[in-house]
Amino acid sequence: MKNIKTIFKKEFDRVMKDKRLIFTIMFLPGLMLFLVYSFIGSALENATTKTPYHVAIVNPVVEFMDIYEPNETDYILNVISISEDDVDEYQARIDDEEWELLLYFDDSILTYDGTGDKPVIWIYSNQNNMNSSAVYSRFVRYLSQFQATLSYDLYGDTTFFTLQFDGTEVDQNLQIGTMISSIMPMLVVMFLFSGAMSIGPESIAGEKERNTISTLLITPVKRSEIAIGKIFSLSMLSLLSAVSSFIGILFSLPKLLDIQGSSYAIYSVLDYLMILALLFSTVFVIVGAISIISAFSKSVKEASTMVIPLYILTILVGITSLFNSSITENPFMYILPIYNTVQTLSAIMTFNPRVVLYLVITICSNLVYLGLFVYFLEKMFQSEKIMFSK
Repeated sequence: MKNIKTIFKKEFDRVMKDKRLIFTIMFLPGLMLFLVYSFIGSALENATTKTPYHVAIVNPVVEFMDIYEPNETDYILNVISISEDDVDEYQARIDDEEWELLLYFDDSILTYDGTGDKPVIWIYSNQNNMNSSAVYSRFVRYLSQFQATLSYDLYGDTTFFTLQFDGTEVDQNLQIGTMISSIMPMLVVMFLFSGAMSIGPESIAGEKERNTISTLLITPVKRSEIAIGKIFSLSMLSLLSAVSSFIGILFSLPKLLDIQGSSYAIYSVLDYLMILALLFSTVFVIVGAISIISAFSKSVKEASTMVIPLYILTILVGITSLFNSSITENPFMYILPIYNTVQTLSAIMTFNPRVVLYLVITICSNLVYLGLFVYFLEKMFQSEKIMFSK
């Protein structure tokens, strides 16, 4: 019994006296669960409480308002009444994705008695805009209920009025690009990170564990040169993963688009070059972060464990493309690492007119992060407490 107690105390003290193990075992699992579920909850809440949908109606009818108003709120839906003279203006706003829906009610819709020409309700939407498509579907259902209500007294005639659909010319390439951009950024970020994670901890933490890092540090080579050499060598190796991901995208997208019946030429050579440049700049950020964690760790196992939360966080950032199909127009958001890659990649795939600006900001900010990682890694190499800790 005494021997069991001794072994138990030895193993228990080994963990409890190591602050890193305490954090990894006791706090990290709960913290990651909290962050993951909080993020998913916030993302779902943001996805369901966006900016109100805007609907303009010519000749609105109270009876129709009584149908949709109980199911909508002012926060979700902004409905205004406009005159016939404003129709062209709101058509243009819908085409420019500044408005979602336009309804034009025949002024004689409530006086129809079942004889003569049926009244017409004209609907104008933009099927290239997901918000417009969403509110369009909702109002078509409301109009079906309105149709049933008005047709009740027509003795079997179920078409009290005629629906006339019109809208912005559908851009098939944009719709397919929007579909692809919802999943591809997350996959690309995952592939890049997994490639860097497989070699990063071994390069620095592995040398610390084998005590070969001390031989390198006592050489006349500057610590800054060691840091730069480490990051760039790891980055070049990880770039092979980036190239592999790029080639996978290059060949998979046309096949996917062919299944959808679209042309192989939906993306130009310039689009693919922008994707490749984006992957190259992003991998430097990922490798830099993994290098810092590896230098701080005592072993490859510890480094791999400490990298996992960053990997999960990266996946969560990539998932944002699933919950939000719109591209942020705030240039400052493209300074945020990884998030800028997700947004820029989505912008490329959805043919955003400001994609060049987003790409330049993303690449420049990623290079700045690379410089910061090199600086901090150099300082860590100069610290004997960090590099020779046991």
